[in-house]
Amino acid sequence: MLLYDLVNARRAHFSPNSWRVRMALLHKGIPFEVKDVLFTDIPSLGSGGDKLTIPTIGHEGQLITDSWAIVQHLDAAFPDTQRLLTPASAPVLKFFQYWAQTGLHGPIARLVLKDLHERLDPADQAYFRASREKSYKTTLEELQAGREDRLDAFRRGLQPMRLALGHHAYLSGEQPGYADYLAFGAFMWARTSSPFELLAEDDPVHAWRERCLDLYDGAGRREPVAI
Repeated sequence: MLLYDLVNARRAHFSPNSWRVRMALLHKGIPFEVKDVLFTDIPSLGSGGDKLTIPTIGHEGQLITDSWAIVQHLDAAFPDTQRLLTPASAPVLKFFQYWAQTGLHGPIARLVLKDLHERLDPADQAYFRASREKSYKTTLEELQAGREDRLDAFRRGLQPMRLALGHHAYLSGEQPGYADYLAFGAFMWARTSSPFELLAEDDPVHAWRERCLDLYDGAGRREPVAI
């Protein structure tokens, strides 16, 4: 099993979608190796007209891209390991993935994207700036400006997570599951990309993040943090 994953200049893996897959592999106990790539390497990954994105896994001669498709593949290919998706849970988890993309990724991007750019490998910086500024229709500097004034609004938006964590140690219950990995990926994206602290230390979401960092022999905690 080979996981293709983005790295920055410090060789930290920062892709939130890749962190979903990495945690899923660890959850299922599937051995894997990581192939570090830059944004500018991605066009060379595919063959025969395939358009690949990160994350991509290589397994038994197949290249599988998109985190949801990868998790489905892992459940199908390794039926004797803990399932990440079931027929009952998959629609709810798909909804939660959409919430993570809009309620976490969107606001976090406006808090850390310029910092992320500064920590990229120089070969990636021009592409990243041009593509993100085109997408957001503003400069990275303007996008991130005034983030201190927007931090409280971001934290208030985490209230659904706090309510869930008031009942269990993890979003998935007493044990971690794919809902946790969907959200945790967003916080790993911020942690590896920016020194700007998103969470107050007395926030239950902060305590949850710390528990997730310790999972699987501290896989998240071992990753270089942004300085």
